[in-house]
Amino acid sequence: MNVFRRLAAATACAALAFMAPAWAADAPQKIKITVPSYEVADGAYFIAVQKGYFAAEGLDVDIELAGGGTATPALMSGSVDGSASSASALSAILKGAPLRIALVFEESPFYNIWGHADIHSLADFKGKSLGVATRGDTFEIAARLALAQAGIAQDAVGFTPIGSGLGSGAAFETGALAGVVLSTSQGMQSQDKGQLKNAHIVASLLGKVHMPWNGFVVSEKLMYGNPALARRIVRAIVKGARYLKAYKAQSLVLVRKYNPTIQAAAQNDDYDEFVRGLTRDLTVSPAVAQADLDLRSGLLNMPKDQVPPLDKVYDFSLVRSINAELDGSRWKPTP
Repeated sequence: MNVFRRLAAATACAALAFMAPAWAADAPQKIKITVPSYEVADGAYFIAVQKGYFAAEGLDVDIELAGGGTATPALMSGSVDGSASSASALSAILKGAPLRIALVFEESPFYNIWGHADIHSLADFKGKSLGVATRGDTFEIAARLALAQAGIAQDAVGFTPIGSGLGSGAAFETGALAGVVLSTSQGMQSQDKGQLKNAHIVASLLGKVHMPWNGFVVSEKLMYGNPALARRIVRAIVKGARYLKAYKAQSLVLVRKYNPTIQAAAQNDDYDEFVRGLTRDLTVSPAVAQADLDLRSGLLNMPKDQVPPLDKVYDFSLVRSINAELDGSRWKPTP
């Protein structure tokens, strides 16, 4: 009997091994993801690494800091597997790049439009120029949406690229620009550096301007050619996002490991505003996506019949399926 029991046990183990995911027995698969910042807005990726969500999917993830101008070509060439620079990717998709935005964290950016003392409303920017990080980026798109809501013509205000980070606040100090568009933390840190003197927030865009902001992008080759891998990557990111929303203090500690110089007050405010704008299921409505697409294609002077439909830009089927899976299993992050 013992021989038969041992044989049965061995057979059962072999069957379980056969049924287990292929990556369980193999070395972790190395992938590379780019992020445009080491801030709370990209916290889901850092958390997915440190909490082991990527590792649980059999993935060894290298997270690299890269702006959209670098990240998007790298994604198109296949040298990276995913990018958090969805704004840059969207512009490339409009030009025919075979990419898809798989999820969107935010539907309202925590940006502020700063102006000099003589600027009292958005209308006062007419005939003047606003500073943005780069032309056509989310700072410019958000500002244009805010101006449109205020009834200001798109050609009434100019936009000047001045770079990102603390240098953007310094560029505003020269007086050549009437205003500058900054994230909340950029504004706070610029002020702490003695910049933005005599400046004030003319308009806060959080909750007032709605647009797809801060999404995750992959290539069509990955999403449709290797859907199992795409699912593993996105599932880890979704778990990271759920942890980020559930545990503020712990999340800030994990993010700070990537950016130890960030000020606690700025990071705290970024977190609160990020959670306020966080989408319910990491997708956005067709109306919000279409308004953004129309504005971007207009900036590129694209004929309407050449603008791709939303399903050629976004594919939320994967994140919706993963949300249903996690909800069905009652998965919850633990501290």
